[in-house]
Amino acid sequence: MRDTRNIAIFSLSRLITELGTSIFRFALSLYILDLTGSASMFALVLSFTYIPGIFVNIFAGVFVDRSNKKRIMVTTDFLSGTSILLLMLLFQFYHDSILLFIVYAMIMSTLQAFFTLTINSSVPNIVAPERVATVNSSNQSIGALISILGPVLGAVAYSKFGLEKIFLIEGVAFILSGFLNMALKFSSRKEHMGEIKPYVESLKEVYQYIRQRAAIKYLLSIFVVVNFVIAPAVSLILPFIVYQALDMTPQQLSFIEAALAVGVIIGAIIVSVPKINRFITNKIFILIQLQGFVIAMWMFPKWPIFDMSAKITLMAGYMIVLALTGALNTMGNIPMLSYVQIYIPERIRASILGVVNTVTTIAVPVGMWVYGAALEGMDWSYIAVISGAGLFVVGFIAYRNRELREFFTQDAEPEPVRAVEVHEA
Repeated sequence: MRDTRNIAIFSLSRLITELGTSIFRFALSLYILDLTGSASMFALVLSFTYIPGIFVNIFAGVFVDRSNKKRIMVTTDFLSGTSILLLMLLFQFYHDSILLFIVYAMIMSTLQAFFTLTINSSVPNIVAPERVATVNSSNQSIGALISILGPVLGAVAYSKFGLEKIFLIEGVAFILSGFLNMALKFSSRKEHMGEIKPYVESLKEVYQYIRQRAAIKYLLSIFVVVNFVIAPAVSLILPFIVYQALDMTPQQLSFIEAALAVGVIIGAIIVSVPKINRFITNKIFILIQLQGFVIAMWMFPKWPIFDMSAKITLMAGYMIVLALTGALNTMGNIPMLSYVQIYIPERIRASILGVVNTVTTIAVPVGMWVYGAALEGMDWSYIAVISGAGLFVVGFIAYRNRELREFFTQDAEPEPVRAVEVHEA
């Protein structure tokens, strides 16, 4: 009963805030482009949404592990809502200030990095271990749904209401989410931690934990490679292929990207079934190999059997391929994340996930730079094949790795716990 209630509250809270954020970000991008007419200025503002998150993930994990996670979630929601409402007031006087939006981007990035780190490390505390994948599936499905609805609703809201009312909507959404999260019921396995170590010593313990476990190091490497390839492939290579190389319309590109989101939702629904999730957990690296094969298939328009001028056929083909890409990626990511959440001891769970978030966050812009340069000097079909082959090789090596195979057959990291359940206020 507690699990079902918590999943419902969590899902509704995420839907409210993430939809509001998606609408606001899209509307803000339109406003900055209208204000400056400069894509580089928008890119500057956008870049400031990444920098604070990297530092939070590196250093804040220990703080989250030591603190009341429910209190952090509620506080960050209330602070986010208050910050946005304050920005709405300042916007009345400084509506053409780019600096104001940069400061806003940094504040919100910091708060949301704290929130995301906390919620990811808290999932095993709000549901039983067998329901962890269900929560992660719900989160992925909400994200995919919002990726479809957010830009559409953002464009409509911006044209109908203007940015000022969108400020109000998002601010209220975060405050409402804070009240919803107050209703979450947390349980915690309290460990015999002994004397609390100095902050720096705790940070050293986290990195020592990673160094001593080969499987964790290998997993971090896999996270880096997958994010280095997948994120640029979807956000950079796909638009280039469809819009530039194949000269398809923006509407056709939107249908293809929507198919990716549909694939993510389908994959999340599939792995939310406990029996399927347990089966896939032991086949994660085969899924990475399949992702590599599917990404290599992105070059199918180059095959002699396809007519490059048959845009509808090409669009349908890419919709199928992108739906498979989204489904396979989600079916691999959710069991892998869920297993790590359950396996890592609670005393350092947020710290370890912070390291994961940091390396994957850094991998994405590096991948963007590399793929951007590659598209300038290489045919896109070769890039698709090389990327797919690289993922396939990584998946094959991981599947053959003894430490990783043993890691995914363990129930949990041995850790001293008390048998009582402790509820966080």
